Amino acid sequence: MEPRELFALFDQAGDAAFAVEPHGRICYWSRNAERLLGLSQEQALSKNCADILAGRDGAGCAICSSDCHVLELARKHETIAAYDLRALTASGERKWINISVIVAHVKSGPSPLTVHLMRDIQERKNIENIAREIMVRVGDLTGRQADEVLRRGPLRSPPVVLTPRELAILRSLSLGQNTKDISTDLRISTATVRNHIQRILKKLQCHTRLAAVMRAAREGLI
Repeated sequence: MEPRELFALFDQAGDAAFAVEPHGRICYWSRNAERLLGLSQEQALSKNCADILAGRDGAGCAICSSDCHVLELARKHETIAAYDLRALTASGERKWINISVIVAHVKSGPSPLTVHLMRDIQERKNIENIAREIMVRVGDLTGRQADEVLRRGPLRSPPVVLTPRELAILRSLSLGQNTKDISTDLRISTATVRNHIQRILKKLQCHTRLAAVMRAAREGLI
């Protein structure tokens, strides 16, 4: 399929959509994407995806970066799970959106294209935040009982099991070490370090190393 044919299909879709070339440059930005984030095609096209979305998680940690986990998975033809992030809008405010990804191999031009389908989930997140606040207030009144409810509640992610090697690499990342430093310290190749990091990101459902370290710290893994 040619890119223009692919984009014509997404022009008819209900979701907001944009497509990214292998190196992160936006090559398609739908009208629904304009309405969702307030950014015109002229403002978004040919820009780096990480700069346009500037996505953050609920703790304020950066998700979008030039070292994009999603694009790396697309290049490796691996499954990409849907994820939530707080995207930057044209007004400078942030909006919670859910993103699912389709990897499209096209006949002409850079390939594969990573097509992002975006949905507004701000209302859902507002409800979740209210539920969390209620649980915290219940905790003030009932103590441990509320803590147990929070641990068992649907808003908490399932426990993550990491191997000893993955934990060691996570600790190194938390100390600010880069791939080469970790390779030298652990006496393994840089390719092996990168493969371990990709598995860590997948298990923690994070898209950057910083986000993975922050989640691991919050969960008491490191």
